[in-house]
Amino acid sequence: MRYARSEAKAYGRKNMRGIWAAIPYPFDKNGNIDEAGLRHDLRKYIDELKIEGLFCGGLVGEYWALTMEERRRGQQIIVDEVADKIPTMPHTACLSIRDTIALTQHAQEIGATYVVVGNPPVSTHDPEELYEFFRILCGNVDIGISLFNTPICGYKLSPELVGRIADLPNIFCIKNPLPVEHTDQVRRSAGGKIIICDPNEGRWLDNIIKHKDKVYMSSPDPYLMQVPGRLLIREYTEKAMAGDIEGARATSRKLDPVRRIADFWMNSKWADASVPVAAFKYWSELVGLTGGDPAAPTRPLSAEQKRKLKQELQEIGFLS
Repeated sequence: MRYARSEAKAYGRKNMRGIWAAIPYPFDKNGNIDEAGLRHDLRKYIDELKIEGLFCGGLVGEYWALTMEERRRGQQIIVDEVADKIPTMPHTACLSIRDTIALTQHAQEIGATYVVVGNPPVSTHDPEELYEFFRILCGNVDIGISLFNTPICGYKLSPELVGRIADLPNIFCIKNPLPVEHTDQVRRSAGGKIIICDPNEGRWLDNIIKHKDKVYMSSPDPYLMQVPGRLLIREYTEKAMAGDIEGARATSRKLDPVRRIADFWMNSKWADASVPVAAFKYWSELVGLTGGDPAAPTRPLSAEQKRKLKQELQEIGFLS
């Protein structure tokens, strides 16, 4: 471990920086993780797209379609291939608290930098029992844990509960994919304790300016909306961090055409609490990643949908 449990908050606040991506697992024709494809994509994320941290094995990684052994194997491949070039954050939430502890311990043992845990899929939404879930988890591991306050599970953690959970020693961060009003309340309840991350790329620049955010964590946008030689998210981020707000806004506006396409094919689906796996996997394929079909029973895009998405990206000059 790079740090003790009691040092997790300080370590994360000091070291968690830059543009992070939530990455998918490519699958082979038998539905298994395509190891060669995943390793190819990891090298591209780091070497060509300059991504600075990886959220893996979560909603984008279709974790619901994987066995526990496949989830462990996915963690292992990523940590091995990345080899400390950038930080890694496997998602370790499971149906049972015992499996959540075991998968989190595995991530710690193989050398992941942090883990992230989505809202527990439990039968109760009682705040005391939700707090107890995280208290027990934190007591069984030393690794830094980020909350993932996703409404996909059917509920969300209140800002008050986030503030309470944030007092646990190895809770150091939260990914909060909710309306800005909720995130602002979370900032007030927990911002002095943990890192607050809004995964909406459209708000990232304003979050740098208004809230002095240091890390964008995380979504598929850094590898779907950027291509080698045209890293506009990275470019406007660097300008904003250096104080060139006017230049950052001008660069950010260049992304508006591709944002409009992403809003239709993906972001509107997230807003409906569904995961647009088929769209971002095909889009990944169009920009040189492995892509491929989603895991069963999720259906891939139809031939007509693929034709339309590709045409839209070509018409704005995004695809070479």
